Amino acid sequence: MKFLVDVRIHEREAAKPHLAAHLAYLNAHFETGDFSMFGAYGDGTGGMLIAEAASPEALESVLELDPLKAGNCAKWQATPLKVACIDPSAFTR
Repeated sequence: MKFLVDVRIHEREAAKPHLAAHLAYLNAHFETGDFSMFGAYGDGTGGMLIAEAASPEALESVLELDPLKAGNCAKWQATPLKVACIDPSAFTR
């Protein structure tokens, strides 16, 4: 299953010490294929990612490892995503 995950940082100062580890976490899961895309919102309020997981519970177990969780400074909203059309050239690595 694919999921669109919206991450909203509600405590920016509390998030700052966790951002480097958060980026390493995102990159590691991108390399394993758990995440096919991620990016930050331009206004600094958070970001989004496209995730692949067998179930919502499996996704939650991956999201629980996000270093931002340790800072209790963000909220995650995961929504199942049915991909209708994609331009493969937009996702070249």
